[in-house]
Amino acid sequence: MADQVVHHQIIRRPLRRPLYIIVWLAALAAPVAAVGYLLYANLLNPRVTQQLTATYDSFYWDAAQLQIAYGRLENQLLLYKAGVDSDYTKIQLRLQVVQSKVGVVTVSTRMLGSQKALAQRQQGELDSLNALLTSIEPDVDALQRDPARVAQIIAVLRAHWTEVNDLALSRRFADIADREALNRDFIEKRRLLFVAGLVLMLLSTASTALLVLNGRRRTNLIRQQDAALEAEHQASRAAREASLAKDTFLGMISHELRTPLHAIVSSVELLGFNFHSDGDSKIIRRLETAARHLEAQMKDLTDYARLGAGKLELRHEHFDPRELLASIVDEHHVAALAKQLRLDGDAQGVAARVDSDPHRIRQIVNNLVTNAIRYTEKGAVNVRFALDAAHAPAVLSITVRDTGPGVPHAQIPLIFKEFTQLDSSRSRRYEGAGMGLAIVQGLVDLFGGQLEIESRLGEGTTFTISIPVALVELAAPPQTVVPAPDDGARPRVLIVDDNELVRESLREMIEHMGCDAAALGSADEAIGWLDTHHCDVVLLDLHMPGRDGYAFIEEFTARSGPAAGAPVIVVSAYAPEQPSDETTAFFDCLAKPVHYEVLREAVQRALTTRMRPDVMRG
Repeated sequence: MADQVVHHQIIRRPLRRPLYIIVWLAALAAPVAAVGYLLYANLLNPRVTQQLTATYDSFYWDAAQLQIAYGRLENQLLLYKAGVDSDYTKIQLRLQVVQSKVGVVTVSTRMLGSQKALAQRQQGELDSLNALLTSIEPDVDALQRDPARVAQIIAVLRAHWTEVNDLALSRRFADIADREALNRDFIEKRRLLFVAGLVLMLLSTASTALLVLNGRRRTNLIRQQDAALEAEHQASRAAREASLAKDTFLGMISHELRTPLHAIVSSVELLGFNFHSDGDSKIIRRLETAARHLEAQMKDLTDYARLGAGKLELRHEHFDPRELLASIVDEHHVAALAKQLRLDGDAQGVAARVDSDPHRIRQIVNNLVTNAIRYTEKGAVNVRFALDAAHAPAVLSITVRDTGPGVPHAQIPLIFKEFTQLDSSRSRRYEGAGMGLAIVQGLVDLFGGQLEIESRLGEGTTFTISIPVALVELAAPPQTVVPAPDDGARPRVLIVDDNELVRESLREMIEHMGCDAAALGSADEAIGWLDTHHCDVVLLDLHMPGRDGYAFIEEFTARSGPAAGAPVIVVSAYAPEQPSDETTAFFDCLAKPVHYEVLREAVQRALTTRMRPDVMRG
């Protein structure tokens, strides 16, 4: 039974293609016949042709109207002469009508461009008529005083009837000639259109037949392509989901680490302010180094995740590249000295302030210098800033050169891949997560800049980065005078954070700065406290259980009380990169972990804005 079924299928398959062809041809017969009939009925039918190409008056009509108006003027003069109609105004009206018709004919004469001889002749006749009408105007105006002049006017008009009739007759002949030529051209074009329609129909029929013949093969090919595309889309979706999950995980982990890391960093910094023995100082320095290293790794993870998600943005401000370079060299001086390396900074020729994101530029240079110090055993690391202001926009060139082992040419593309180490063995000499250069490449792309690398084995590596910047005109620094308080009270800072470790660390830092501090664990507690207490600055966490920082600032700005108008500084692991409508009420936004000096500067600026005395310690 199964053999019979297979046999029937094999026999029936070859019959399907001719059957499809017959069906398509039968389906096409009706529309082809209908199109053919419509083409004949509208293109070759003599009755339709006659209706479409019948002559009509165009140029002649203007001249005919002139004839009529000219005759009516003469008739009106005859009636006036015979005393039948003594209305003088009618004669003036008839004369004005003739003059307007002459103007219309003059305009239409310009349309006789294809018949220059006729146009020139008619223009001469029109000039003669214009002269005639101009000459009889005084006689017409004097008719009321001298009715005998009507005979003279009639004689002049009759003398120029030949010109009026010639205008009309010549235009009539011109219309007839144009219509005949148009008729011949129209019929010829319709014949060509009919032939073209037939050819088009034949081509359409042939194309349809080819489509039918190749239908099955095309259908099978489309199915195969759909299957391949679906598989590719699934693989692409899986890759995107995996990348998104990785970026989300990295971002979440790094943000979750910010809060405890803030407590560690602030505690280590506060310990460093106190006097200790040499042994304690060494331990504190090791803790501070480890905390800063952990902070740098965490920032790299956060920035990598935000770069991958397209959420990292630049924060432009004015800065001096020379000051930025000096601070970078000073920051890495201890690490270079520990390896007996010379760290040089060169900013010759950079004598202007620029507008860009100094924090991201610092991050780029820090990563490059950190790598250079890590991989260089002896020699020097040189950092050079150069500013090219000859073109617009200006370009800040950053060069980091080391005397390390160099990178093989074939492996240069690998160093910019995330989580990649050229030495992946268990006994590798250099530590690192392999994130630094990937972050550098992403940040350079974000700036719209360029990154070049030149490396020779045994001689060292040179990174050159070009970043477009805007030049800023130098201005005198503003003179800010903070008035002394009337009551001599110390500034008070309110700390609002749901994490106890963060609250305590911030409170200790604020008290060390010489301010009074109050620390509360929720926005609701802070709102109630502010109803009855005064404060000069508010340190606010954005993401808290219940009412968050955004809701707090909305209600705080709408309330009146002892603390009304106090600047709000956001201290959060999710501090926004760019100002927005939600952040306009914030005085400043600091990302955890916050270092002592950064917090001190922000609080000092807030107190200056609040017009409180400067009692901060150096």
